[in-house]
Amino acid sequence: MFKNKKQIFVIIFIIVLLTAGGYKILADELSPLQNLQNVIYLIENYYVEDKNLDELIDAAIDGMLDELDPYSYYLSPEEYEEMQIDMEGEFGGIGIVITVRDEKLTIVSPIKNTPGDKADLKAGDVIKAVDGRLTSEMSQQKAVDMMRGEPGTKVTLTISREDVDKDFKVEITRDNIEVPNVEYNMETDNIGYLAIYQFANDVGMKTNEAIQDLKSQGAESIILDLRSNPGGVLEESIKVASNFIQEGEIVSIKNREGVTEVYNADQEIKANDLPMIVLINEGSASASEIVAGAISDYNRGKLLGQRTFGKGTVQTVVPLGDGSALRLTTARYYTPSGNFIHEKGIEPDYKVEYNSDDEEDEQKAKAIEILKNEFAKEVLDEAS
Repeated sequence: MFKNKKQIFVIIFIIVLLTAGGYKILADELSPLQNLQNVIYLIENYYVEDKNLDELIDAAIDGMLDELDPYSYYLSPEEYEEMQIDMEGEFGGIGIVITVRDEKLTIVSPIKNTPGDKADLKAGDVIKAVDGRLTSEMSQQKAVDMMRGEPGTKVTLTISREDVDKDFKVEITRDNIEVPNVEYNMETDNIGYLAIYQFANDVGMKTNEAIQDLKSQGAESIILDLRSNPGGVLEESIKVASNFIQEGEIVSIKNREGVTEVYNADQEIKANDLPMIVLINEGSASASEIVAGAISDYNRGKLLGQRTFGKGTVQTVVPLGDGSALRLTTARYYTPSGNFIHEKGIEPDYKVEYNSDDEEDEQKAKAIEILKNEFAKEVLDEAS
């Protein structure tokens, strides 16, 4: 219920004192809900300082959700409003996506061309503190709130990185974060490049429009870049995958009762049959893994890069009526072949490391090389 053992100890100590002083609540077998009600009553009436009832209830809710998983949490009215703004693709902050992994606040991915990206933050970095405050003593949403702010203001992160011996600090100047969601261009005369940065609203149709434009420019194969894409809206991942898979299952969702819901390719989107390579890395998560997993399972294209993040659960956001909301894990998802990728990720067909210090993007260069060779092979096969 409370954030740490010290708080729990203080409350237990107070209850012991009250019992000894004659304030004992008479009940032989209390239900858990009655216990909760009694604890709130004791704190509200006898704790040495006045406490706001709403804050106590929020703390109780946070404590319950902490027992579930890192992806389930309570959103205050302000936090819920911010989350909705995020999906529109613009907010003030440093431009990183975070989660809790192994009880540590971990960067899933920096967003391209944001202050976090330019500060060389990496997927897998652990944020130990924000402006000197330990993240182990705060909720994930509190950490997000602290990292956001007015453009031009500064925030200092204490970072732990696997291949660095000591923790180090990074001072970052906040900026207005605009997530482009979809960008594309021609890499060669006949190879198109399409990057999806987040599965926000309308990304499925924007992907379709981008592919049509690339084809009109002469694209005969395509590179789909899902690197450092943290995911987003489930329905948009179905639509994006439907641009490459004409029919059949894209993903299946199984709830606590074992009921399975199958999501098939969207028939309103006409799939293309261009040869393709999908770029993935340790920052490709959730909806990105749904798309990459479906493409891999159908052998529709090859995956290149590094193993993905490994998030195989589905969260449902439930408004609570007072402007707040509950973000709750409600199901697990499986790729078309029945693979549950949670905390395992998806391995690429071609493992290629990426070095941010190099001017050349080795992963993209390798994808271009493979597509050139595959296209040349197809031409030779047709000629024979």
